[in-house]
Amino acid sequence: MRLSLLDRAVFTYQPIWGRSRQLVGVRLHVRLLDDEVNVPHLLHAIDDWWSAGSPRLLVALAEPRAVRQALVASAPEHLWIELPDAAQRAPADWRHLESQARRLGHRLVQRLPLARAPRPTPLGEDDSLRYVLHLWPEQASQALAVVPAPTIEAGLLPGQIYEGIGQVALAAHCLDAAHAWGVVDWPIADALARHPRGSIGIDKGTLLRVQQALLRDASTERVLVLIHSDAVLTYRLLQLLNSDAFGRGRVLPSVRQAIGLLGERRLRDALTRLLGLAVADTELLPARHTLALRARLMGQLMDAGAQQTLANDVLLTGLFATLDQWLRVPMAQLAERVPLSDAVRDALVEGAGPYAPYLSLAQRLADPAQSQALPLLCQEAGFALETVNTALLRTLAQARSWG
Repeated sequence: MRLSLLDRAVFTYQPIWGRSRQLVGVRLHVRLLDDEVNVPHLLHAIDDWWSAGSPRLLVALAEPRAVRQALVASAPEHLWIELPDAAQRAPADWRHLESQARRLGHRLVQRLPLARAPRPTPLGEDDSLRYVLHLWPEQASQALAVVPAPTIEAGLLPGQIYEGIGQVALAAHCLDAAHAWGVVDWPIADALARHPRGSIGIDKGTLLRVQQALLRDASTERVLVLIHSDAVLTYRLLQLLNSDAFGRGRVLPSVRQAIGLLGERRLRDALTRLLGLAVADTELLPARHTLALRARLMGQLMDAGAQQTLANDVLLTGLFATLDQWLRVPMAQLAERVPLSDAVRDALVEGAGPYAPYLSLAQRLADPAQSQALPLLCQEAGFALETVNTALLRTLAQARSWG
């Protein structure tokens, strides 16, 4: 019964990034396709995928009717329910529902413009209510104007969640100076634009963690997870491992295969050579993790099982899909510099071939504005909504274990 519910709703998501620039939560947007869907059962079906090690889950139901159903039912263990801004327009009615929901053990988030957020924040004594706050343009300008002055001058509230942040400087200010709990999405375009052409290198912290994992004799799977958490590291490593200095005429299409053929000692040598290309830029971490999250989601959609070549192809398609924006090199040129299969190259360069639908779907699932178009897209591409929603929930629930 619960699995069938996942075929009657559309899920999209937004990552929430914390002060360490790591994933701390996920905002799951849920749009029902059927008025008869039992909302409490659906929420418990979602909750079944979550565990204590998963990122915090905020569920934003598109229909106020669905929110009402959720608030009067038993509280799922892990998720928070987002109250719509409409709750502030009919305060008496929603206040009663909110009070009842909190008695039932629900944890709530209220979406509001910052200008209408109550002060002082209730966070201190009661952690069952937080706010998702969006800033008006003049508030964003004011917040940036007082950096690094005290938060109170910018009117920002500590411990809350901020959305619609289009600049890295403002995101950093919200997290570091205003002590926000998280920022919804990350201003990736601005994070990349801050770097001149060719200056975005491998993440130094990730490279060092890979080296440490090898020294501790970590499993190959753990080493691969770390390497694939940084698309630039994966790309540069494949380039180097297929150079004359390492490959000696052999084609190594995956890091896994390279480890098997060359051994861990040669891999450590390659990583040492790449250290000169490493940079430490905390504000790029969410952008790197976003690429890895998309690649993992594509892998779950494909469900390649033991077919390692297929799994590697899908992973590289997801990791490299926007690498041209990072390295400021045309995708066709990037694709020629590493040994990619024809299917991966077609997806990256032409947006065609067998992997293109998986890439398109993974990109749209990260954009709540695509919610209306997703059912038709899934139907045309042959994806069952239940399969898509299950893959998304599995990916998001495990996202913190991939860093």
